[in-house]
Amino acid sequence: MYRDLLNIWKGSGLLRLCVDDLLKMFDISEMMFSAGWEMITGSGKVEGLYRIDRQLNELQIAIRRRILEHLAINPAQDINASFVLAILVIDLERIGDYAKNLDEIAKHYPEPISGGAFDALHPMAERVKEMFTQTKIAITESDEELARRVMADQADLAMQADRLMDRLIESKDVSVKEGIVAALLSRYIKRVSAHLKNVASSVVNPYHRIGYRPNEKED
Repeated sequence: MYRDLLNIWKGSGLLRLCVDDLLKMFDISEMMFSAGWEMITGSGKVEGLYRIDRQLNELQIAIRRRILEHLAINPAQDINASFVLAILVIDLERIGDYAKNLDEIAKHYPEPISGGAFDALHPMAERVKEMFTQTKIAITESDEELARRVMADQADLAMQADRLMDRLIESKDVSVKEGIVAALLSRYIKRVSAHLKNVASSVVNPYHRIGYRPNEKED
């Protein structure tokens, strides 16, 4: 499916601009997640994350507008690619929202995010950063094998997040505040990885199966 977008990227016109802006959205969402996690760990301080998020929103709006303009002019041309673009921008915009959630937690919980329930979160966040890199390569090079690897990694990370949630619920040694923060961070990391999985799935799946595992039988 993503080969359609690659062909457009090599061409010109409104959809070429859409693909360019989609990749800008990807870079911005990646930067926002890294910045949000730096705020969580105390390793960095980022100003203007909400201003950056507005850039993400503006790009999404611009892409949607151009898709409509393209289809109005060429109603039978690049329909699949237009649909794929319209759905991928939603995933990238949502990553920006979760990055803002990380920033909000950092402001309300200034204590160090280390030790105890937090130890499992750091490798999960690092894994998501690797998924950003791999997903970008997969979509720009139409690398189906790498896209499938991203999807498999996300499934494994989701299980880790669920196991952490179970431990937090069952633990008697974690404070209420620490448990809430760890649970929220685990959920945000899992959701960001899920949106990356959705983007990667566009490389291997037809439009109607974007976000789902490949090679599943139709219901």
